[in-house]
Amino acid sequence: MAIVATCVAALGWLAAPASVRERAGVLDDHVLVTWYGNPRSAGMGVLGEASGAVRAAALRRQATQYSVLTEKRVLMAYHLVAVVATCTAGADQLWRRRETGAVIRDLLGEARANGFRLVLDVQPGRASVVDEVRALSQYLREPDIYLALDPEFDVSECEVPGRHMGQLVAADVNAVIQHLEQLIARGSLPPKVLILHQFRLDMLPDKAEIRRSDALDIVLTMDGFGTRALKRASYRAVLAQGRLPYAGIKLFFRQDPDLFMPADVMRLVPTPSVVVYQ
Repeated sequence: MAIVATCVAALGWLAAPASVRERAGVLDDHVLVTWYGNPRSAGMGVLGEASGAVRAAALRRQATQYSVLTEKRVLMAYHLVAVVATCTAGADQLWRRRETGAVIRDLLGEARANGFRLVLDVQPGRASVVDEVRALSQYLREPDIYLALDPEFDVSECEVPGRHMGQLVAADVNAVIQHLEQLIARGSLPPKVLILHQFRLDMLPDKAEIRRSDALDIVLTMDGFGTRALKRASYRAVLAQGRLPYAGIKLFFRQDPDLFMPADVMRLVPTPSVVVYQ
């Protein structure tokens, strides 16, 4: 996928609430390996290609390959697209589908039975990303549930997900950060991971204005499929545009023509703290 240059706007930083505890991050001593998709669709990613013990064993086999490459502990997670951008408007004209509580709870139960975390991924369509995150609050109050945001599918009222490239502005990201901080403070929760996907520079046009948080490990994950050379170039480009506290990369079993091996991933600079498999 192409890398497109863009300008950086100045919006100003938001202050973190005083109630947030001092930093003690998940990713300081862990590498997070996630299995991405939705159980309803094998086409959305590896998470939907199997179920139960078979799915858990496949993730564990993949993640184990990283344990010999890092001194950090390897943490595993199911990465559920919990808000799915759609190609039709839907009854509310917001071009997204919210996953049912039954699916989320079932996957959380399976994750916990295997010692995994659960990541809820949001593709907001024309909905407000902040509203979609707030709608997931009952799950985000759990200590082992993290969050991911996908700017590609955050489109304007004149755009269609999948046909037009979306973008996510810092003001909305910062509002999500503030909401997560409040949930963490009120529930005395451990730190959470917040993942932002990016493969084009215009997807996070004012990334420099995304603020840091003592309650969250904020990860910039290079998304997008392609050859190893293209993915290395894209990784360098999105990080050169502006880093977040942690880096990550997304790998595609079907679309990447020469999939990175775990050793290739861990040789990237900076070393990814999150590896997402789709």
